[in-house]
This record gives sequence, C-alpha cells and structure tokens, in this order.
Amino acid sequence: MVRRVALTLLLAIAALGCSSPSTRSAPGAWTASWPELTADPRASAALGFAHAQVGKRYCWGGTGPDCFDCSGLVQAAWRSGGVKLPRTSAAQGRALVDVPFERMQPGDILWWRNHVGLYIGNGEMIDAYHSRAGVVRRPVAVPQRVLRVVPR
Repeated sequence: MVRRVALTLLLAIAALGCSSPSTRSAPGAWTASWPELTADPRASAALGFAHAQVGKRYCWGGTGPDCFDCSGLVQAAWRSGGVKLPRTSAAQGRALVDVPFERMQPGDILWWRNHVGLYIGNGEMIDAYHSRAGVVRRPVAVPQRVLRVVPR
C-alpha cells in the first residue's frame, strides 16, 4: 500500500512538472523545487524524459533507449512531449526559432555547431555530453544559439 501511494505521488508530481533535479542529485532523482517551471506540458514532458536519461551512456548516432548522442537525446525528449524534431543538431538548428539568450526558458535547445542540449532551468542543462561522460546534468555552457521548440 505504501509503495502504491508513493508511486502515485511520484507520477502525479511528474505529470504536473512540479519537480526538478537538485544541483547534485543522483541520476534519476528529483526534488520538489523547479524555480523556472514551464507551463507548456510538452516542454515539461521533454524535460522529464531528459532527466530520466541522466546516467545513460553516450553512443554516436544513438536515439535510445539505452544510449544517446546529443541530438538523439533532444529529439527523443521532445518526441515524448508529442513534438517531432529533425534528427541532427544541424537540422534542428535550421528548423527551429532563435530566441535571445536572456529569454531562455526550460525546454529550449542550447545549440552549438555539432552539439545540442536542453535547458532545464536554474542555470542548468541536460545533454549527451561525450563518450566518457554520457548523459549528464551540468551548468549551462553559453551556446552559440538558443532555439525555441514550441512558441510560448
């Protein structure tokens, strides 16, 4: 019974998008204070998916479920929110709308030539970083561009 209540509570929190990773949380762990929560349920789903992948390994060309490359992670995350994105970082850069860095919101894609990651809020991002690190949550590195997937 306790397990069922705990699972129900966890699913309710995830569905509402009211939780976030703490600064030094273990892979897959959530805490209940996401200061920059997005109201868009598609972005919330993408962020929840991305956070659930933290700790998985990086593999070039990977689209999940066991390993990801950077654009495969971003594509799969947004697909979980019902949004179809192109497969590569270059194609994602061509298909999406640029927004100023200072207007960045959770769910936006941080774009560099040959790399992408998801902004999760509170100055942090999730990306499939490289083969030694895998999928990680880390402080935002200043991107060349910030891309908005869903106009908000």
